[in-house]
Amino acid sequence: MFVRAALAGLSLVTLGACSTIVEGSSQNVTVMTDPSGASCRLESNRGIVGIVNPTPGSIQLEKSKDNVTVLCEKEGYQPSAGTLASSFEGMTFGNIIFGGIVGVGIDAASGAMNKYPPSVTVQLAPVSFPSAMARDAFFDQKIAALRVRHEQTKATTASQCSADENACKSRLSALDRILDADVADLELKRANARVDGA
Repeated sequence: MFVRAALAGLSLVTLGACSTIVEGSSQNVTVMTDPSGASCRLESNRGIVGIVNPTPGSIQLEKSKDNVTVLCEKEGYQPSAGTLASSFEGMTFGNIIFGGIVGVGIDAASGAMNKYPPSVTVQLAPVSFPSAMARDAFFDQKIAALRVRHEQTKATTASQCSADENACKSRLSALDRILDADVADLELKRANARVDGA
């Protein structure tokens, strides 16, 4: 009887020791803008999940399967957006030891097995430029820098990938989609930027 009660108690303890305990159900994320001093609103399918004003600043985000859109505004600059992509938390596989299949199921439902990048930087583009040459130089430089950071992020992500090849490919593909969206956004801002005197 005592052994049965002890095992039942142990199963309750281990059931709670899933990603929520090992990794936590929330995480700290730093929001930055270039230039700084912007007001940013973080939104997901759950609605507004946080505000950072002014940048740079950090916020505690509840982990979720949903991506978070970071919408930033600053006087003299076009409104800009960035993305905090939710990715699978590799630590969850280890939680089978602690929480069993049920523990993993709880994590999957709560989103605790997912995580966000530790930081996001949103590029702000001026509303106007003194010349078309200055405008194009600004956007060309921003896009080139974006591509360099993207390759660095992909290399780091690939080096930290688990043995799950499909999960790695999914994460790297998500990074590529984010790059494409960010480049398209900068090109749209180039088209919308006013050239003074033009």
